[in-house]
Amino acid sequence: MSKKGKKPVRSAKPTKQHQTTPGQSTPSAPRPGVHVAWIAAGLGVLAFLLYFNTLGHGYVLDDPLAIGKNELVRKGVAGIPDLLTHHYRAGTEGAGASALLYRPLSLITFAIEWSLAPDSPGLGHFMNALWYALTVALAFAALRLVFQGYHWLWAAGAALLFATHPLHTEVVANIKSRDELLNLFFSLAALFCWAKWLRKPTAAWLAGTLGAYFLALLSKESAVTLLPVFPLAGWFFFNKTARESLGHAFLAAVPVLAFLVLRAMVLSKTADNFVISEMDNPIVAAQGFGERTATGFMVLWKYLQLLVFPQPLLSDYSFQHLTVVGWSNWQALAGLAGYTALIVLAVRGLLRRQAPAFCIAAFLCAVALYSQLPLVIGTLFGERLMYMPSLWFCAGAAWLIWRGTGLDLKSEAAAPDLPAAKKIMPGLALLALITLLFAVKTIGRNADWKTNLVLFTADVAKAPNSIRLRNGMGSELYNSVVADPNMPEAERESRLKQIEEHANAAVAIRPNPVSFLNLGNAAITRNQYEEAIRQYGKALEQTPNYDLARINIGRSYLAWGRMEGRQNNNFPRSVELIEKALSYGIEAPEAYLDLGTAYGMMGQNEKAIPNFEKAVTLNPNNRTAWNNLSIAYRAVGNIARAEECKRRADALQ
Repeated sequence: MSKKGKKPVRSAKPTKQHQTTPGQSTPSAPRPGVHVAWIAAGLGVLAFLLYFNTLGHGYVLDDPLAIGKNELVRKGVAGIPDLLTHHYRAGTEGAGASALLYRPLSLITFAIEWSLAPDSPGLGHFMNALWYALTVALAFAALRLVFQGYHWLWAAGAALLFATHPLHTEVVANIKSRDELLNLFFSLAALFCWAKWLRKPTAAWLAGTLGAYFLALLSKESAVTLLPVFPLAGWFFFNKTARESLGHAFLAAVPVLAFLVLRAMVLSKTADNFVISEMDNPIVAAQGFGERTATGFMVLWKYLQLLVFPQPLLSDYSFQHLTVVGWSNWQALAGLAGYTALIVLAVRGLLRRQAPAFCIAAFLCAVALYSQLPLVIGTLFGERLMYMPSLWFCAGAAWLIWRGTGLDLKSEAAAPDLPAAKKIMPGLALLALITLLFAVKTIGRNADWKTNLVLFTADVAKAPNSIRLRNGMGSELYNSVVADPNMPEAERESRLKQIEEHANAAVAIRPNPVSFLNLGNAAITRNQYEEAIRQYGKALEQTPNYDLARINIGRSYLAWGRMEGRQNNNFPRSVELIEKALSYGIEAPEAYLDLGTAYGMMGQNEKAIPNFEKAVTLNPNNRTAWNNLSIAYRAVGNIARAEECKRRADALQ
């Protein structure tokens, strides 16, 4: 270690504090009486048990898009070649932003699980919990090796805080976030092999490093932020020179380059016509460099807030829960001050090889991509995005806890098994308190992820200005009404009113097509067809290519026309409305049957016949349509065809 104010020694010869030789055990390794495997296993079991209450949950948020609605995933293992050669949502209609992503590994695991148990969210949740448990165990094993020269309690404390941190609930409880889980698992595997290679350079450990890192990149592109961590680990803990560290950076870049080439080849087949919406990421509406940077630092500050105090937790932070801010916003100023201080500490510690600075530097590398400063991404803020950065935060927090309670992790590295009880009890007590609070919060938050309706109900109360949460709540309430035709009328009406309340609240924030769609859904459920058409029309005005709104207009006209014909005997009006339904693309046999019936009741059998013919073409097993077609042909004098249709009808008895 260099003295203050002087440059650090750049000798390749290890200092006394960092001495080690290839293959030699280091002072930080637990002694035989402390079984590393048992510690790792215990941490893994704890992590799994924390998410045990998610095993009965269903598909939530984007789970169906990644699994059940992805035709490549539904092919099972047979779809794996296509998953490797297509973008992230190639098998899902309306890929959107995901067409710019290449993350085949998580989709491959979904395909394998689909082969084992199709459409089984329980298996998906079990595997997420298992991957998380393995990640926590590996985190301890990898950090124990990386933190050479320091007592293994540092790695254990970091893994314990990481295992229980509530900010991970979105990643583990949402099956779709398997990409985050695999990314960190293979990143840690790469770091484990890297530390082994730094101790004893062999081709096997180097191959393990590069291979695991490539798998991390195939899991999620953000694994690229791990690239600087490899040379930083050598510099801080293995006394590597600046030249050696630079060489290590180039070495670790090999998987990155290979991945980027593969990604470019795959995505070259995809048209890049996606535009980030303000609804997804409000920062696209920032006016100039000032607002963009202020908003970016506000986001960074909020990430720090949730890492320190994870409350409240939300499934959505989009418009208008978070908005663009200027430099008069205190959170932007706090973010600028806080991260400036972290950068200063990281640089200062880098020059002096101070171990805590490694955690800061690794955290800054991991969080930079999500700051919106280097580039604007598809979302402004997300708890899942802090999954990898939180590892380094927890490592830094564990250091502070041990040092703050009087334990010198470096001087105690050579202590047999554990330092004296009086030295570690204060730190253990503080860790136990924090992890207990974290665990309670984690288990409680997991319950919110059971279904979309449960999740949105919990979150909209905490973020009433989120248009997406308001719309999600309205959509799920409508789905619950449709799914239960025997729902008591009072409950049904209560839910319809809630749909209208959430939709109107969202429209008051900003008119948007989904809110108008939900208002139309509430109206059509009450048989208020004219109002439904009006609301669906507003949705189309907002987004002219909104196919669902267009289809629902057609369905409204059809239901309205059938009511006019069947209940009110107003056949001219019925014809008018059903013809409008057909103009909106409705191709339903009942539409042609009712239209033919209306024409027949008005004595216009020549017009009735082609509609009945269309009805039996779409549904050859419709006995009523065949009977009506027989009557119409008989009325126009085509007895042979009438008899033929009558025989077809009788055969369906």
